[in-house]
Amino acid sequence: MQDNERIIELIAKALDEPLTAQEQAEVDRAMQDSLALRVAADGLREFDALLKRTGMAIPAEGFPARVLARLDAYEKRRTRASLLITLGIFFLGSFVALFWLVFNWGVLLNTIAILAASLLILIPLVLTMLFALVQFLGGGPLLLYALLVLILTMLWARVSGDWKPAAIARQ
Repeated sequence: MQDNERIIELIAKALDEPLTAQEQAEVDRAMQDSLALRVAADGLREFDALLKRTGMAIPAEGFPARVLARLDAYEKRRTRASLLITLGIFFLGSFVALFWLVFNWGVLLNTIAILAASLLILIPLVLTMLFALVQFLGGGPLLLYALLVLILTMLWARVSGDWKPAAIARQ
């Protein structure tokens, strides 16, 4: 594979400048032995001919490095701008929330007090209703619920592989 890459590089070099006799012999030998290299050489020649027909200028030596440097600078600038915009929005949102809290702290405290008082009434009420319902229905539904939970727990233990029945464990 490394040798094929070298041959392809030599073929590409031959498009721009003549090869030495040793390099040319190496390319000819490899092209006779490999159909894939002949196809690659034909593709390179066609691509070179297309570039010459379109009249594209070959970039200077440092051109690719300059393009990559510009792309990197653009990415850094864009990332920095995104970060600054995000921080600005976060700051403004925090400022507006603080402003709202300062002007509505009385209403907020009143709402918290009403909710706490409601919970102090609702929790005993719900528990009393639940106990009354269980006493009215008897222990039947509670027993069925407990058995369902036991069956689901055993099924989960069996599926997860942590529990093995006694017959399997003895083997």
